Amino acid sequence: MEKLEFQPAKSKNDFRKNYLLHDLAESAGKNLLIQWDIDFKDFGEDRRYERVWEKGTDKPDTIIKIDNIKAFIDWKGKHKPKWKVNKRAVKAYEQWGEKFNMPVIIVFFMFNKNKDIIDRRFAFLGKHQYHNSSSKAWDKNETVEFTDELPFFNNINFRKFLR
Repeated sequence: MEKLEFQPAKSKNDFRKNYLLHDLAESAGKNLLIQWDIDFKDFGEDRRYERVWEKGTDKPDTIIKIDNIKAFIDWKGKHKPKWKVNKRAVKAYEQWGEKFNMPVIIVFFMFNKNKDIIDRRFAFLGKHQYHNSSSKAWDKNETVEFTDELPFFNNINFRKFLR
């Protein structure tokens, strides 16, 4: 077997560990959608356990439907109040939004060390401005950061921005 001459930016364990906050955010977010009587279904695939995983076109996690309005949601879990997202993912989400003529919402849940939710915000791509971050993420990916003050993720705010 041929040996590849490169070092991955993150190990298999680092890659999967990175999903811990995502999974907490997704679970909390879907729980809120159920409480708010918002229909949803999964959209993006979970590829973390595939043997060989390559960069591809990122997909938002979920499609929601409120009345006749559909939108994409991507769940993000954070430890710090920096509303950063992988630049490649944001560009892909914008393309999905254009392709299906649907808004794309990134929902951030911030957790403390005990995994308790201490804040939750959301950003509508196209409504909330972002800029390229000066620093890369821990996994060496380029990131963007939202510059607008992001609204608190609750039922009233969410529905107001969706209409």
